[in-house]
Amino acid sequence: MKKNIGWLFILGILDGCAVGPDYSKPTSTVPKHWQAEQTAVVGLKPITPEHLKGWWQGFGDVGLNQLMDAAITGNLDLKIALARIDQARAERRGIRAELLPTVNVKAGAQRQENPLPGLAPGIRYNMFELGFDALWEIDLFGRLQRRLEAASADLDAVSEEYSQSLLILTAELARSYVDYRSLQNQLRITHANLTAQQHTLELTETLFREGVGTRHEVVRARALTETTMAQIPTLEAQLVGSMRQIDVLVGRQPGSLSAQLNSPGVVPQAPGREILASPAATIRNRPDIRIAERRLASATAMQGAAIAELYPKISLSAFLGLRNTDVESLFKSAAFSYGTAANLLQPLLNFGRIRAGIDLANAKQMEAYLTYQKAILEALQDTETALTKYLNEDIRRQMLARSVADLRESVRLSQLRFQEGVISFLDVLDAQRTLYVAEIDLARSEAEASTNLIAVFKALGGGINTTASQAQLSQSR
Repeated sequence: MKKNIGWLFILGILDGCAVGPDYSKPTSTVPKHWQAEQTAVVGLKPITPEHLKGWWQGFGDVGLNQLMDAAITGNLDLKIALARIDQARAERRGIRAELLPTVNVKAGAQRQENPLPGLAPGIRYNMFELGFDALWEIDLFGRLQRRLEAASADLDAVSEEYSQSLLILTAELARSYVDYRSLQNQLRITHANLTAQQHTLELTETLFREGVGTRHEVVRARALTETTMAQIPTLEAQLVGSMRQIDVLVGRQPGSLSAQLNSPGVVPQAPGREILASPAATIRNRPDIRIAERRLASATAMQGAAIAELYPKISLSAFLGLRNTDVESLFKSAAFSYGTAANLLQPLLNFGRIRAGIDLANAKQMEAYLTYQKAILEALQDTETALTKYLNEDIRRQMLARSVADLRESVRLSQLRFQEGVISFLDVLDAQRTLYVAEIDLARSEAEASTNLIAVFKALGGGINTTASQAQLSQSR
């Protein structure tokens, strides 16, 4: 018995000597500053990734904040991601359990015969047994340990996929909300211009009946009114489609948010000047890059598991219970029995299966490494593009705002000049048409600027406390 304990002690020391490469996180060279920052007209102030959490609150829109809270608990993509985390945790627990002994209750009856041809009659006897059977595979070369490392890395990756789903959700919901408010704004502008144009049409018809105006002016005013009126059905259809998109993102039935969203609102705007994290901080903050890094760690661990297949597998087994050839005497003290055994299994001839498994693991590790490097490049490109679009659209929005102010003054002056008889009424109609186009362009530019700012927050990896959101979502399941 003491010898067995000694062997167990020695094997326990040797257990955990894992073969294969040990993982170390790769380093990547990234620029110190964004290219878009160098061409910005107004300076940008860098902030830490911690300040990017809850970035949508910077818009100061109560309705958007309420939708975000509802989406975190109701969105189905988040619930799917959470279910995948549960799957990964269960898989890791299963692999960890393989490192521990397996104990079973064993009961059996055997009829054995030991014939000795040509020498003596065969020996026939029965064997009955009842007890505990234990089996323990000594992970001497780290096959199971490497698999456990891979499962842990996969669990980390799946958790980061939840963060990625949350990042995508917040960005998509904010963008859909901006689109909805923009369409509301465009519809309001269209109705306001339609009212003004209808009033102008009535005036031109009155002037024509009195012999002061011309039929050309009436037809022109009517055409402008009808053109504006034709925009309303399209805008209303787009408005309903945007609302339905918000319903799905929040996890509600179509029409559930109608009462909440039908109330008038403005396009949410944010300064956006304190949003710039450094490229290195962005790389650390983006969930997609952390996913790629964890997949690389998992693939590296599986290299070791594949290599360990070349080495022997050692297992210990033991039996503790009752054995007897007579079932009536099975529960007597003389039937007590125990036994231990050690087994070694060394691969000898497998026709290249293990080597093929090693080659496969190496190829998957290389794929994971290249995927990680590609994710970094795409993250830099994504951020540079989003930041450039936002900065340029913000400049365009400011120009359009000044243009609309000037055109409103132009319409007022045109009406005065018409009343003084200096210009024809067609000039007034042209001024009104130009103002309507500029107002719609401004409304769209405001939405585009906010949408581009949302894309910047998404590219920088902005999100929320994923641990808290997971707990909140788990409570709602």
